[in-house]
Amino acid sequence: MVPVVSAPAAMAPPAFLPQKSLKRDASHLSSPPTTPRQGQDAVIMPSTTQSKRLKVAFDDKVDVRILDDWSSKPLDLVKEEVRSALDGHHRSGADKDDTAYEQLRMVFVSAGTSTGPDGQVREADESSLDKPSTSLLKKYMIALVGRVGHLKACANLVVAILDVNWMGRDDSLVALYVRFLGALGVAVPGYMRSILDRIVRHFVHLPASLGRIPGESQVSRQQMTPRLHNALRYLLRLIPSASSALVESLRAAFPNHHTATRQSYVGYVKSALRVVDYAPELKAEILTLVTERLVKVDVEVQEEIDELDDDIDEKIVLAGKQAGLSADVRAGDSDADDSDNESVTSSELSITPEEMQIRALRDTVSKLDAVLDLLFAHYTTTFAEGKIFQVNEAFEHLLSQFATFVLPTFRSRHTQFLIFHFSQASQSYAERFAAVLVQMALGRGVASHAAVSAAAYLASFIARGARISKHLIRDIFVLLANHLDQMRRVADPTCRGPDLRRYTLFYATAQAMLYIFCFRWRDFIVYDGDEDHLEDYDIFEDGDPEWMPGIKETLTQAIYSKLNPLKVCSPMIVNQFATIANHLRFMYVIPLLETNKRLRLSSVRSLSSLSSTNGGISDMGAGRRETTLSNKHGESHHQLDAFFPFDPYQLPKSKRWLDGDYMEWRNVPGMQEDDDDEDDDESDISDSDDEGDDDDDDDDDDEEENDVRGLEVDDSASVSS
Repeated sequence: MVPVVSAPAAMAPPAFLPQKSLKRDASHLSSPPTTPRQGQDAVIMPSTTQSKRLKVAFDDKVDVRILDDWSSKPLDLVKEEVRSALDGHHRSGADKDDTAYEQLRMVFVSAGTSTGPDGQVREADESSLDKPSTSLLKKYMIALVGRVGHLKACANLVVAILDVNWMGRDDSLVALYVRFLGALGVAVPGYMRSILDRIVRHFVHLPASLGRIPGESQVSRQQMTPRLHNALRYLLRLIPSASSALVESLRAAFPNHHTATRQSYVGYVKSALRVVDYAPELKAEILTLVTERLVKVDVEVQEEIDELDDDIDEKIVLAGKQAGLSADVRAGDSDADDSDNESVTSSELSITPEEMQIRALRDTVSKLDAVLDLLFAHYTTTFAEGKIFQVNEAFEHLLSQFATFVLPTFRSRHTQFLIFHFSQASQSYAERFAAVLVQMALGRGVASHAAVSAAAYLASFIARGARISKHLIRDIFVLLANHLDQMRRVADPTCRGPDLRRYTLFYATAQAMLYIFCFRWRDFIVYDGDEDHLEDYDIFEDGDPEWMPGIKETLTQAIYSKLNPLKVCSPMIVNQFATIANHLRFMYVIPLLETNKRLRLSSVRSLSSLSSTNGGISDMGAGRRETTLSNKHGESHHQLDAFFPFDPYQLPKSKRWLDGDYMEWRNVPGMQEDDDDEDDDESDISDSDDEGDDDDDDDDDDEEENDVRGLEVDDSASVSS
């Protein structure tokens, strides 16, 4: 016997279909029973009244037949449902009927995603709802495109539509969905920001699970990411005004480096830079946004390194030399990982709070390193492949970002190497960068703290830039010498002694010259032969070397003036200059250094404060600025910081871009053997009075403190004292 089966409960229409349509489509169930056709074994006997239950008769000989899926309903029916739902929603008063409207909304809710408390995107938890198939969603999207203008007052429906998981569907639905987004943005501009927010949030977190929809072909992350950018490209071309809204969306979605994983943080920056490729009008805004956030991370890393215990080597932290870190970095760089899980090993559960702090710092360093690597790669492509106006524009963007975000930030340590690298792409760019720094360091109307910082950047760039021409090095040194001499002439007649607060710009210029001389003294010797021989050539073979005209006289007059820069400039730089200058017979200042040990800057400062004039170069408090070296005590509080921002770059991944750019420390030929004897002789010089002994101790303490971050040379070199 074959059973007789009528319509079971499992074959009832999905809950998201409008009730009115259900009644119309099921009207045949309430019609009078008909006589079975020949060979038909099943007879459905519905009740003729709504008050009676549907009676079902069973027959052992009946054939089993499955009704068609409700998603196969015709497009015309879907269009009618959408029309009816929107019309009912827009009615007012007693005529308003949101029943069909809510059922329509639930179609998209069941196919949507949600954002959890952690800000991550996940599939909507609507397990109780029947999820519509891709074919049914296509019909609804077609119907909605035709009535997109009616969605202005349907915010909750639009939100449900915008949260639909469209990236994990087939190409035809993706195209329909993007077309709908464009139509919605044109018809109702107020929704544009919401549209862009939904797209940009996937830059931070794009779960692989979105591409694994039951019953659909799997879509990988590598396929979903281009779909996001294709949608953005289409919207920006269709609606030019969307550009400004996109910048705001990008700014709002920028991940927090404390909470975001490395993969999410770096992935967001990578996607933001990819937008620049098809929206060049947003290049300045996007690169500025990335640089601004990068500087904040850079500063925070430096602050945390400053707070580390003395027994922790900051080079190890910056280089990421930690067990397992290299593997983490490689995993974070992989775009092929479609896993959403971030496992925690048993060893991670047992680490101490101190180890957790170090690990968190290294994680931040790895994000900083990876983002800098992306920026280096982005600009390198422009400089290598762009047209001349594009390259010039990119360099001007770098200059602008440097002046706005990097220069005023004294704790920045790595971001400035972007301009350091690309300014050496040509001599014209090097001259342009140097000119900007000269204008800020020596120009009128510049805030004193900015001028001091600019002088430090100028000195570090000229000293460390390996691709800078000798012509530019000499020009900058002569320019600084002339400006130093001019400031000395103005201040010397009324000067009561060395005073950092009153003459900060003078001392900043003097320290810049001392630092440049230590690295570039070879370029200041007038020599007729092959200058490469200066590396191992006895420069005294033909007598004392001949120096560029004027520089020796200018420095001598400034050093032996009442302003006494060797007492105020960083002791480490002063000692290095004194050692090199003495060996090269350029200048002999050892006796002055010994005399300065008996001079107390705090006493001079008290006398100087009684004067009402400032010689025209007052700092107005710039000497008290907050820097990485400002935690000083005693006499060092009245001395300049050894702040030279292009000292060795240690981030492991991105430092590859600086190959050939960096001028490493080179010992002066023959100085080591000669100065060993001189140092032995000088060590016999001691002060006889108690006050001098106290000052010696203070200066020794100052030198020990400055030795942490002062005149940085390579790992093997040390600062002579």
